[in-house]
Amino acid sequence: MYSAPIIKRVLQIIQLIVEDHKQSGVTQISQALGINKSTVFGILKALQAENFVVKDPATKKYTMGPGLFDLSTNIFKRTDLAILAHPFLEQLAEQVAETVILGAKQNNHVKFIDVIEARKDLKISSHVGAKIPFTAGATGKVALSFMDDNEITDLFKEKGLPQFTEKSITDLDLFLGEIAKVRKQGFGLDIDEFLKGTTAVAAAIEAEKRLVGIVWVVCFTSATDEKKVAEIIEQVTNTTKMISRAIESAIVPIYAGNIEEMMNVLIGQNKSQFH
Repeated sequence: MYSAPIIKRVLQIIQLIVEDHKQSGVTQISQALGINKSTVFGILKALQAENFVVKDPATKKYTMGPGLFDLSTNIFKRTDLAILAHPFLEQLAEQVAETVILGAKQNNHVKFIDVIEARKDLKISSHVGAKIPFTAGATGKVALSFMDDNEITDLFKEKGLPQFTEKSITDLDLFLGEIAKVRKQGFGLDIDEFLKGTTAVAAAIEAEKRLVGIVWVVCFTSATDEKKVAEIIEQVTNTTKMISRAIESAIVPIYAGNIEEMMNVLIGQNKSQFH
């Protein structure tokens, strides 16, 4: 296999400068990485020419330059929600041993944008691109929790709440009580309310108090008890908090308050539907 030692050294130096969060001199870098000082100096000079590092004329030390910031910005601006969330979803699926789905509200539906099926024979199966009504089950409770009660009442005042199964909540006051619980507890629970024989736990991915996406775990009610539901709730809410923090810390600052543009990048061209 062909190897390029100089490229490896360049990457090592960049990584050191990025991770140090402080100025680094030629000698310091040379000693830390075991690279000849003249080689370190030559690499830094090349990186400086491309604005990947900047040299402090007073201290003669180097730190990250605007070129690196521009590069990271361009990477994050091409990162959609499914790509960013996937490793977290894989971990969640392993923790709960059930099917995990990531969805985003699209018009009157929640569209599945990533699906990690449980690694066992008896499981709930689905596929990317599938859709469910955005008022359905645990996901619907989570989506509607970002609306105020007056908006929810107006939404259902003409046709009423849909009844998917005999356990679906069709009384508006009871349903608003469920939505209030979601806002307080941070998750939605659905036991046979949308699909008979299935239990789902859902929680929101948020950015700047906006709904970005919904993560939910779905499993067979017959194979689920209170203890398992409690474990799933803990893992789902922890996962969505981690994804939300990743978006808030790594992506929100790039858009400098332009949340509409950020939402467009994260969840596609339907940004006006994700309020």
